[in-house]
Amino acid sequence: MSNTEAMERALTDVVSRGDFVVPPYPAVALRLQRLLKREGYGVGEVADVLAADAALAATVLAAANSALLGVGAPITSLSRAVNRLGARTVGSIAVASGVGAVSVTSGVLQDVKFRVWRRAMTCALACQKLAGARGLVPEDAFLAGLLYGFGRSIAVASLEQLLKTHQPPRPLSASEWLNIAEQQRAALARAVAKNWQLPPSIADAITGAVHEKSELNELVLHADRVAGDLDAGRMPQAHVPAEIRLIDELIAALPGALEAFAPPAPQPTTRPSPPSAMLAKPNHALDGELRAKSLAIADRRTKAAATLTCIAVAPTGVEVESSRPFQESSVVRLSVGEANSHFEPWFNVVLCVPSGSRYRVELELFSPTRETREQWRSFYEAP
Repeated sequence: MSNTEAMERALTDVVSRGDFVVPPYPAVALRLQRLLKREGYGVGEVADVLAADAALAATVLAAANSALLGVGAPITSLSRAVNRLGARTVGSIAVASGVGAVSVTSGVLQDVKFRVWRRAMTCALACQKLAGARGLVPEDAFLAGLLYGFGRSIAVASLEQLLKTHQPPRPLSASEWLNIAEQQRAALARAVAKNWQLPPSIADAITGAVHEKSELNELVLHADRVAGDLDAGRMPQAHVPAEIRLIDELIAALPGALEAFAPPAPQPTTRPSPPSAMLAKPNHALDGELRAKSLAIADRRTKAAATLTCIAVAPTGVEVESSRPFQESSVVRLSVGEANSHFEPWFNVVLCVPSGSRYRVELELFSPTRETREQWRSFYEAP
């Protein structure tokens, strides 16, 4: 029996017995849903529901100011955010916020859970971006894209519970855990559709249970491939030529949108915790030769920014020592270079491991433009 077969069988047994937990439909999203069904509701009423949940209110404001969903001058008012986004989009954001809160929790497979969440969120945003060109309702497409990957989240949470009684003979990589979870994605998505009483069109799209051609299902499958490519650092391909510009716009605005939707990071302890014994990590995740280099670099996160020291530069990224942890698979902006020659590209966090009292973090350029690649190459090749 292979290293993964025992966990695959154990998870299959859990799913076949129904011994898993489908989180309830997000409470705030349900309140918004009921409000939006009522005739004559006001923007102020929607804003009041949002204001009752501080985390959701912050997410809605961040989304309204993101390049992907918001357009125009920065805003700080919930009522103006609702006006900018639209009430139905705000309802979708409420579902996404609730899903993120239950999907990314602390545990031995936290890094795997965050990676699953990021793919689901990217799929949702891709669906929303591409829906109009296919004659679909963007809010419905967003929800279908988000929940298509929610079955993976439930699968990983179930695996985490199984690890209390079943353990593989060696730690598994994130990819191996994800492959195990993928086998039960559709079955667990069906459970979500049933428990949440989703509309048939969305239920069919997230489970693949369509007997005739479904434009929404095809969009979700395409968007999930786009999300998978971006997760793996590959450039996604457009389904048709007309989508090339839309995908380029999605990629350009995606880092800010993911930052807006990201669940709150767990507070670090005074000293780094040891790595999870169940999750195997490589010594290095960046491709190419790492060159030791002293390079000015700063964390541009507005909350809990870390103090960084450059260790080495690779052809596509950088290795740093950090005072605070970075969530693997998150996308962050760094300031690189001296004041007169610095630039601020987005990076994908590909590795974060304890290093004494600090953390060693490897970050890869996120879908860089040609200009960004050339500028980065100059840093890499400089003496």
